Amino acid sequence: MTAPAQHPRVIPAIRHVARVVPALLLAYGLGVSPLLAQSDDGGLIVMPQIEGLGLSQGQGMPDISVRADPARRHAGADEDVLRRPDESWVSALRLTDLHYPVQNGTARITGEREWVNFDVYALANDTEEVVQIATIAGINNLPERSRMRVSVNGQELGTRNLTHIEQVGIDDFLVPAGVLRTGRNQVQIELRQQHRIFCGPEASYDLWTDIDLSRSGLVIRNTSDSGRLTGLDGFMMALAAQSSGGRAVSIRGLDALGSEAAIWRDFLVGTFNQALAGMPLVFDFTSYWTTQADTREHARITILPAAESRVRFVIAGDGAVVMVLEVAQATDPQQLLSGINAVSVQDHDKRPPLILPEMDVPFSSFGVESENFSQRYALRNHAFRLPDDWLVLTAAKARIYLDYAYATNLPAGSMLLLQINGTTVRLLPLRGEGGAPITRFPIDFEARLMHPGTNVLGFELFVPGDPPTLPCAANDAPVLHISDSSTLHVPYSPSMSIPDMDLAFAALSPDSLRLNDMSGRAYSQMDILTLKAALARTRAAIRPSILHLISLDDLGSIPTGHYAADRRLLEDAVLLPPPTDALVPQPGMDRLDDPFLQRRVEQRSMSLAFSAGWDAVMERGRWMFERVFPSSGDQLNRWLAEQRGQAVLFQLDATRPDEIWMLRGPDSDMHAIAHAVARARVNGGGPRGQVTVLTRDGNWESWLAPDRRPALLEPWSRENFRAAMGNIVSARPIFYTILMLGLAIISAVVALRLVISTREHKI
Repeated sequence: MTAPAQHPRVIPAIRHVARVVPALLLAYGLGVSPLLAQSDDGGLIVMPQIEGLGLSQGQGMPDISVRADPARRHAGADEDVLRRPDESWVSALRLTDLHYPVQNGTARITGEREWVNFDVYALANDTEEVVQIATIAGINNLPERSRMRVSVNGQELGTRNLTHIEQVGIDDFLVPAGVLRTGRNQVQIELRQQHRIFCGPEASYDLWTDIDLSRSGLVIRNTSDSGRLTGLDGFMMALAAQSSGGRAVSIRGLDALGSEAAIWRDFLVGTFNQALAGMPLVFDFTSYWTTQADTREHARITILPAAESRVRFVIAGDGAVVMVLEVAQATDPQQLLSGINAVSVQDHDKRPPLILPEMDVPFSSFGVESENFSQRYALRNHAFRLPDDWLVLTAAKARIYLDYAYATNLPAGSMLLLQINGTTVRLLPLRGEGGAPITRFPIDFEARLMHPGTNVLGFELFVPGDPPTLPCAANDAPVLHISDSSTLHVPYSPSMSIPDMDLAFAALSPDSLRLNDMSGRAYSQMDILTLKAALARTRAAIRPSILHLISLDDLGSIPTGHYAADRRLLEDAVLLPPPTDALVPQPGMDRLDDPFLQRRVEQRSMSLAFSAGWDAVMERGRWMFERVFPSSGDQLNRWLAEQRGQAVLFQLDATRPDEIWMLRGPDSDMHAIAHAVARARVNGGGPRGQVTVLTRDGNWESWLAPDRRPALLEPWSRENFRAAMGNIVSARPIFYTILMLGLAIISAVVALRLVISTREHKI
């Protein structure tokens, strides 16, 4: 019996099914394996997609990876391209000038002429490299005369006009071979901006350029540089890229260390923040097993328990450079990383230079370099530090010998302001005597404008437009020169102290934070780590102080000393938004065209007039009484009623000078607070006095108690008696004036009684 003949189309169909079934199985494995596979360093192994295998979506084949990972359902084709390991990325610039505002990874540079300093991490190479700068300029900038000039390690790379107005644009600069060195490299960008319509100091306020830090830096090509990135310097480059734009750096597997996890967490946060310049780093502590993130990671840290401790660097499957810390039990973190120079403490965030009294200190000794000013408006602030036991409250004078020169025929109204801690001490008109250097020009000012710790010397230049209604003429000739040979002389002071949180703030360290049972209501673990990162930026020269983190429910734990601070006002300072002029009535806001205004004034009764006069007299009496006995007044509450901010610092108990209490608002941004803390510790202008409010725009507003009493820290002697007694009397001048006047009156009465009694006896 013969077999039935098969249909001629059956055999090809069976063969087609035999080919499709293995393809389906292979496509399933390729779709699931990226989610389940992970290398021993904690990085996901992303398998390559092989074209031609499996069925397309149009043929009904479901995407298993999309179903398994919901986060990928929202990923478009562009995001898939970003995950490709052969793409180029940027070793991002790290902004080292913290006085420029940074928001969402973008630094805003304002003014006509500014020099901005950055750090970029690189590997030394014999080939040319590319540095790209991503910018967007304000609409008021004139592109034909606005430009930026970029230099790396002192060598100029080129100049580009600021032509990107509507959206962020990228300019490439070619770096010659041999310019970059392994590790940190200094990048300086000089911005020259000119207004397209007006000219003068007012016009310079409208000039700005934003630099996107996450897209600016050294271009790294994975296809050619992937092998060179396996090492410490490659990890630092990837770490700079990962932390740009405020993104978090992942630390995986920390919980595996058990009871030692807290020690390692604090050590890693402090070490990498001290090693990497710029904004404080943000860390994200995750488990060892995790899914792939929506955005590519450039660097991360993975911790593995091991029998022997060691450090190694690998490239993960997703292209990230991973520092793998194999940690044995009871391993000292400091000892494990002691031989790695790149993660050691750097000198980028030193405290301001110290100036000694009774010496003519050149400006060059505390970072003031000679500068030629060719812009219409300029503001330069230079921080310096006085000894912690220096104190002058008297009328003693400090002196600046200024060496400067200015151009001839400057417009009328040109001037230079010299400032100490924001207070103008001298106005120098720039007229006459132009074109010739002026040396050792004496400028005396009251030394009590300075205080122990960090101080700021400022120069502010004003040159009006000529005319102001037209764009400035193209002219790079300097209008002012200030030489670094100028000197500052600070007068003598005995070793004294006065209650002030400035010294305690400068001595804060990552180990200074103190929590209680209610701190968790206002501070998350990530908030605490972010604040520790900011405090790790600088190193205190004295013993660490203490920072108590408190919540709104724990205001009663703040020691207030003899100050009666209103709790409602403390809460309002961080809860209420800043008052606006439109909502707050101002005195004298009555309408001048009101026809009934004059009639209402005429109809006021004599009783109301008498009441108003009595209130004025009583208010004047209370003011006088508070001047004599300032501790009995309500000055603190009146000051608090006018303050609004995102955080408040307290130091009201003079018996605890090394402790500060911090209250934050529920809607405040801890990253903004951390940036303000790091900036103040380096550039000055930070918290002072007994209460300080951090405003929404990042400035510190301080209240100094009027009844602070200085204390002598050394034995009384004939040499220090006059200066020390002068400080004590100057702290409360009206009180001691009335006291001396009372003693004089009592002495006069006694003398008069003595004279009368003597004459009566003779009669």
